[in-house]
Amino acid sequence: MKFGRPSRVVALTLPEDAINRLRRVHKDIGWAIVKLLDDTGSGSRPPHDEVQPDVELVRVAARRSLIVVNHEAIAALPGVNIIPLGANRSFLALDIDRNMSDLELAVNDRLADLAMGGKEHRALRALQMQLRRWRHDRALRFQTRAIIVVEHADTNPPDRDTAATRAPGATRLARSKSGARELHAHRIVVR
Repeated sequence: MKFGRPSRVVALTLPEDAINRLRRVHKDIGWAIVKLLDDTGSGSRPPHDEVQPDVELVRVAARRSLIVVNHEAIAALPGVNIIPLGANRSFLALDIDRNMSDLELAVNDRLADLAMGGKEHRALRALQMQLRRWRHDRALRFQTRAIIVVEHADTNPPDRDTAATRAPGATRLARSKSGARELHAHRIVVR
């Protein structure tokens, strides 16, 4: 789901000059190729009226899925990290001491905020309804797992593209008192 639609890894060999030209289009070669194809109308591009849901289960392995949301609609939930996957898609990762009940409570609490915009309210209502459906679905079983998100420490300030892909509350590399780098782990909801 890197591009907001089903995707797969493809290995290919390109001349160095082609790689350099693609990187001028986008620093990620895959994104550069997709952008060029989309701009020329080549390939099978999803129709403009095909709208992805704001909330969905996305299969990542046999019998395992992630809860994926549109991070343009759902930007923040207490105790929940919204980890970017690409485009406007992010998966939900719970803080270490949280579980599915805490996720539902965070959604309910956020829905009680009267100052919330219509797009966010619709997306959170969809998440609330889906969580309830998934909880009652006997074919689904929820487990929490610890994940490690590694973020590269840059000495230069991030460019706008990099900063835009970081979700609020995303895991960061931190320095401990001893000066060693630590990674913070988060739980993730999987099926």
